[in-house]
Amino acid sequence: MKKRVLIILADGFEEIEAITPIDLMRRAGLDVLIAGLSKREIKGAHGITIACDTTVAEIHLQPFDAVVLPGGFPGTSNLLNSDMVLEIVRNNYRENSVTAAICAAPQILDKSGVLNNKPFTCYPSVQEQISHGTFTNEPVVISGNVITGRAAGSSIEFGLSIIASLLGQNSADEVKQKIVF
Repeated sequence: MKKRVLIILADGFEEIEAITPIDLMRRAGLDVLIAGLSKREIKGAHGITIACDTTVAEIHLQPFDAVVLPGGFPGTSNLLNSDMVLEIVRNNYRENSVTAAICAAPQILDKSGVLNNKPFTCYPSVQEQISHGTFTNEPVVISGNVITGRAAGSSIEFGLSIIASLLGQNSADEVKQKIVF
Protein backbone atom coordinates (compact mmCIF):
# COMPACT_ATOMS: atom_id res chain seq x y z
CA MET A 1 0.00 0.00 0.00
CA LYS A 2 1.32 3.43 -0.96
CA LYS A 3 2.27 5.85 1.77
CA ARG A 4 -0.17 8.77 1.98
CA VAL A 5 0.95 12.38 2.22
CA LEU A 6 -1.29 15.36 2.90
CA ILE A 7 -0.17 18.81 1.77
CA ILE A 8 -2.37 21.68 2.91
CA LEU A 9 -2.62 24.88 0.87
CA ALA A 10 -4.17 28.22 1.80
CA ASP A 11 -4.51 31.35 -0.33
CA GLY A 12 -1.12 33.04 -0.44
CA PHE A 13 1.01 29.86 -0.24
CA GLU A 14 4.53 29.96 -1.70
CA GLU A 15 4.24 28.05 -4.97
CA ILE A 16 7.79 26.64 -5.13
CA GLU A 17 7.51 25.31 -1.57
CA ALA A 18 4.33 23.43 -2.44
CA ILE A 19 4.73 22.34 -6.04
CA THR A 20 8.36 21.18 -5.82
CA PRO A 21 7.79 18.73 -2.93
CA ILE A 22 4.50 17.53 -4.50
CA ASP A 23 6.28 16.79 -7.77
CA LEU A 24 9.22 15.03 -6.09
CA MET A 25 7.00 12.95 -3.79
CA ARG A 26 4.80 11.84 -6.70
CA ARG A 27 7.90 10.88 -8.70
CA ALA A 28 8.88 8.70 -5.73
CA GLY A 29 5.50 6.94 -5.87
CA LEU A 30 3.92 8.53 -2.81
CA ASP A 31 0.16 9.10 -2.80
CA VAL A 32 0.03 12.90 -2.37
CA LEU A 33 -3.32 14.46 -1.55
CA ILE A 34 -3.57 18.24 -1.93
CA ALA A 35 -6.14 19.84 0.38
CA GLY A 36 -7.28 23.43 0.18
CA LEU A 37 -7.90 25.14 3.48
CA SER A 38 -11.48 26.16 2.71
CA LYS A 39 -11.99 25.52 -1.00
CA ARG A 40 -10.60 23.45 -3.86
CA GLU A 41 -9.02 26.26 -5.88
CA ILE A 42 -6.22 27.99 -4.01
CA LYS A 43 -4.28 30.98 -5.33
CA GLY A 44 -0.60 31.21 -4.47
CA ALA A 45 1.38 34.26 -3.41
CA HIS A 46 2.55 34.81 -7.00
CA GLY A 47 -0.78 34.34 -8.74
CA ILE A 48 -0.58 30.63 -9.61
CA THR A 49 -3.86 28.84 -8.88
CA ILE A 50 -3.81 25.17 -7.87
CA ALA A 51 -6.78 22.83 -8.24
CA CYS A 52 -6.75 20.83 -5.00
CA ASP A 53 -7.98 17.25 -4.66
CA THR A 54 -10.11 18.04 -1.61
CA THR A 55 -10.58 20.45 1.28
CA VAL A 56 -9.34 20.25 4.86
CA ALA A 57 -12.92 19.79 6.12
CA GLU A 58 -13.43 16.78 3.83
CA ILE A 59 -10.36 14.89 5.13
CA HIS A 60 -10.35 16.15 8.71
CA LEU A 61 -8.34 13.77 10.92
CA GLN A 62 -7.90 11.00 8.36
CA PRO A 63 -4.60 9.19 8.97
CA PHE A 64 -1.63 10.14 6.79
CA ASP A 65 1.98 9.03 6.80
CA ALA A 66 3.03 12.68 6.49
CA VAL A 67 1.57 16.17 6.63
CA VAL A 68 3.42 18.89 4.70
CA LEU A 69 2.92 22.64 5.13
CA PRO A 70 4.36 25.16 2.66
CA GLY A 71 5.07 28.73 3.73
CA GLY A 72 4.34 32.00 1.99
CA PHE A 73 2.25 34.99 2.97
CA PRO A 74 -0.54 35.24 3.73
CA GLY A 75 -0.78 31.45 3.27
CA THR A 76 1.06 30.67 6.49
CA SER A 77 -1.11 33.10 8.47
CA ASN A 78 -4.22 31.50 7.00
CA LEU A 79 -3.04 28.02 8.07
CA LEU A 80 -1.88 29.30 11.46
CA ASN A 81 -5.36 30.68 12.19
CA SER A 82 -7.15 27.41 11.36
CA ASP A 83 -8.07 25.26 14.35
CA MET A 84 -8.62 22.32 11.96
CA VAL A 85 -5.06 22.62 10.59
CA LEU A 86 -3.60 22.82 14.10
CA GLU A 87 -5.61 19.74 15.11
CA ILE A 88 -4.45 17.81 12.02
CA VAL A 89 -0.82 18.69 12.77
CA ARG A 90 -1.12 17.72 16.45
CA ASN A 91 -2.89 14.45 15.62
CA ASN A 92 -0.38 13.55 12.91
CA TYR A 93 2.54 14.25 15.24
CA ARG A 94 0.98 12.15 18.04
CA GLU A 95 0.75 9.25 15.59
CA ASN A 96 4.53 9.53 14.95
CA SER A 97 3.98 10.38 11.31
CA VAL A 98 6.24 12.76 9.42
CA THR A 99 5.33 16.38 10.11
CA ALA A 100 7.03 18.82 7.73
CA ALA A 101 6.96 22.60 7.30
CA ILE A 102 9.03 25.04 5.27
CA CYS A 103 9.77 28.79 5.31
CA ALA A 104 7.25 30.56 7.59
CA ALA A 105 5.18 27.40 8.20
CA PRO A 106 7.28 26.11 11.15
CA GLN A 107 5.26 28.70 13.11
CA ILE A 108 2.35 26.27 12.73
CA LEU A 109 4.46 23.47 14.23
CA ASP A 110 5.37 25.79 17.10
CA LYS A 111 1.75 26.76 17.81
CA SER A 112 0.75 23.07 17.59
CA GLY A 113 3.30 22.06 20.20
CA VAL A 114 5.34 19.98 17.76
CA LEU A 115 8.68 21.84 18.03
CA ASN A 116 9.06 21.51 21.84
CA ASN A 117 12.83 22.17 22.12
CA LYS A 118 13.61 20.50 18.79
CA PRO A 119 16.11 22.00 16.36
CA PHE A 120 14.38 23.60 13.38
CA THR A 121 14.99 25.93 10.47
CA CYS A 122 12.74 28.50 8.87
CA TYR A 123 12.84 31.72 6.91
CA PRO A 124 15.39 33.83 8.82
CA SER A 125 13.04 36.65 9.92
CA VAL A 126 10.45 34.13 11.15
CA GLN A 127 12.73 32.56 13.77
CA GLU A 128 11.94 35.39 16.21
CA GLN A 129 8.26 34.37 16.15
CA ILE A 130 8.99 30.77 17.18
CA SER A 131 9.47 30.19 20.90
CA HIS A 132 9.58 26.42 21.48
CA GLY A 133 12.53 25.20 19.44
CA THR A 134 16.16 25.89 18.66
CA PHE A 135 16.79 27.71 15.37
CA THR A 136 19.48 26.23 13.14
CA ASN A 137 20.49 28.14 10.02
CA GLU A 138 20.52 25.11 7.73
CA PRO A 139 18.60 24.47 4.47
CA VAL A 140 16.76 21.47 6.02
CA VAL A 141 16.65 20.19 9.60
CA ILE A 142 15.42 16.70 10.50
CA SER A 143 14.58 16.01 14.14
CA GLY A 144 12.99 12.59 14.42
CA ASN A 145 9.77 12.74 12.38
CA VAL A 146 9.81 16.56 12.21
CA ILE A 147 11.30 18.07 9.05
CA THR A 148 11.72 21.81 8.54
CA GLY A 149 13.01 23.73 5.53
CA ARG A 150 14.43 27.24 5.39
CA ALA A 151 12.78 28.76 2.32
CA ALA A 152 11.88 28.38 -1.37
CA GLY A 153 15.53 27.74 -2.27
CA SER A 154 15.49 24.67 -0.02
CA SER A 155 12.40 23.12 -1.62
CA ILE A 156 14.19 20.33 -3.49
CA GLU A 157 16.21 19.25 -0.45
CA PHE A 158 13.08 19.56 1.71
CA GLY A 159 11.06 17.31 -0.64
CA LEU A 160 13.87 14.76 -0.89
CA SER A 161 14.16 14.66 2.91
CA ILE A 162 10.46 13.83 3.19
CA ILE A 163 10.91 11.03 0.64
CA ALA A 164 13.93 9.65 2.53
CA SER A 165 11.97 9.69 5.80
CA LEU A 166 9.01 7.84 4.29
CA LEU A 167 10.64 5.48 1.79
CA GLY A 168 14.34 5.41 2.66
CA GLN A 169 17.42 7.13 1.30
CA ASN A 170 17.59 4.87 -1.77
CA SER A 171 14.21 6.16 -2.98
CA ALA A 172 15.31 9.77 -2.44
CA ASP A 173 18.56 9.05 -4.33
CA GLU A 174 16.60 7.57 -7.26
CA VAL A 175 14.52 10.73 -7.53
CA LYS A 176 17.70 12.86 -7.26
CA GLN A 177 19.18 10.95 -10.20
CA LYS A 178 16.04 11.41 -12.30
CA ILE A 179 16.04 15.17 -11.82
CA VAL A 180 19.85 15.43 -12.07
CA PHE A 181 20.17 17.15 -8.69
